[in-house]
Amino acid sequence: MVPPTTAIADVLQLRGLNGWLSPPLRRVHCRMGLLGRARTVQLAAGPGGDDLESLHVLFDDDLRDRVLVVAGAQAAAGAVWGEIHTRAALACRLAAVAVEGGVRDLNAFRDLDLPAWSLYEATAGAGPGVRVASVGAPVTVAGVRVDEGTLIAMDAAGVVAVPGPDVLDDSYAYAEAEEEVISALREGRPLKEAHRHKSQMTAKLRRAL
Repeated sequence: MVPPTTAIADVLQLRGLNGWLSPPLRRVHCRMGLLGRARTVQLAAGPGGDDLESLHVLFDDDLRDRVLVVAGAQAAAGAVWGEIHTRAALACRLAAVAVEGGVRDLNAFRDLDLPAWSLYEATAGAGPGVRVASVGAPVTVAGVRVDEGTLIAMDAAGVVAVPGPDVLDDSYAYAEAEEEVISALREGRPLKEAHRHKSQMTAKLRRAL
């Protein structure tokens, strides 16, 4: 089971960190929570751009349990990802994709069930003049550094880069405390009483820091 991205983001806030990529990324399609290791791609504008054909080399790899993080995709005139990429990615067993730019063919994400977040939907394709600047190097999305292999959590509420297993462990405990608050509210207890579960967990995490 994956802790909610909202819980992970709250734990990061308590630690004075920022790892959430949403916003600015917005949900395209994602039904269930998942964890995967980042496969990083940096796009850039510039002469010699090949309409992203060089991106095709990615699909020669086994991308099992990977989350493709495409940074700099807003440099393209339109969408850098669509149904063709979605089908190719699923054949390589890609777990999910996060695109800092435009995507299209949104029905394909839903019909083929590829979890995805992006900046926006676009009608036209990427167009010329955009290229793959690097694959596997560190990238930055929404001010968050994502390294090759960084753990990425994704669900219907958000997408977050997880800096380490200790954050993940604390997020499970934090999410459990929030569920206790909700259970208490369902039982008719007042919010002040119900919220003590979360308050205690927050205090515990702060003391640990």
